[in-house]
Amino acid sequence: MTRVLHIFEQFEPHPIQQALSSDVIGCVLPRAPSARDLVHVNAGKISSYTSSAARNTDGLANKGQTNQPKPTLEPRKNSHISAPTKSSLERSSPKRHRKRRAKATAEHREQRRVDQERYRKKKAQREHDLAKVVKRLSQEVPLLQMQHMRMAFGVKLTLEAVVTKYFQLFRYGVQFSNETSSCYLKARSQQQLVFLRMAMSNDVTLGELRGVEALLEQWKRCSTYFVHLELHQGEVSNPSPNFIWACATLSVTITKTTLEEVLSQLIEIEQDYRLELRSRLLGQQLALPCRVCFEWDESSKRVVRLETMVDFFTPLLDVLGCVEYVALVMQKLLITLEGIIGL
Repeated sequence: MTRVLHIFEQFEPHPIQQALSSDVIGCVLPRAPSARDLVHVNAGKISSYTSSAARNTDGLANKGQTNQPKPTLEPRKNSHISAPTKSSLERSSPKRHRKRRAKATAEHREQRRVDQERYRKKKAQREHDLAKVVKRLSQEVPLLQMQHMRMAFGVKLTLEAVVTKYFQLFRYGVQFSNETSSCYLKARSQQQLVFLRMAMSNDVTLGELRGVEALLEQWKRCSTYFVHLELHQGEVSNPSPNFIWACATLSVTITKTTLEEVLSQLIEIEQDYRLELRSRLLGQQLALPCRVCFEWDESSKRVVRLETMVDFFTPLLDVLGCVEYVALVMQKLLITLEGIIGL
């Protein structure tokens, strides 16, 4: 035991002979609390705060129920929200909205009416201007066609070219034009007239008739009295430089107008024959063989004589089937052998 005590005495610290100065103590920092200490401290504070807040709330509730009346909301003096007035209610009423919509609709309708009226005026003015332009151009067509033909033929204008152009232009006869006719029909009629005045002599001989106007009138009568008229050019013979014989076939259909204008004298024969002939001829299509003679003047480069011979006998015999009937019709026919109608 004594030995043990002696050992402890050896390890016992010696007492400090000198005291520590203030400088050493000032440099020592306090020890920071640990995370566990912070958790315990914060939890205690929160629990104490919660319990005190609950006690205060219960006390205020009990005190308010016994002593104080219920608070009332008063509008702020300087608040910008005010109660709705009568004028604002009228402005926001459905009736006011309906009136406003009706007024807007009426204004829109009036604006549309004005726009449509302006559009119609512009359209009418444009149609008027186009009609004037079309009329002016239609008046220039004959002159342009004549210039075109002169440029196409020029010094090369020959009898063969005139014959070919004649059958080409008058293949379907003469088509009449008026104010309501199409531009193509008007141009076609004017082209025929221009060709006749350019290729035919002014006093061209047509059997017993003379002149370009007489030739055009014969074509008009033929196109009026018959329907489905078509002229087919056939073989062409040239016996001399100034003469050409052209074979052709003239196809026509007999109508009531044909019987009234070309066979009007059938009324003079007996009624039985007349009714029989009318019934057999009406609606029949005749293919009439023709021969057309063109005489050419080399100095003037124009046709001076145009003769046409039409064979009615053979087609009528095919339709009527009786020479006696054909003889009666040929006697009353108002067409000469030269194809002249109405003499």
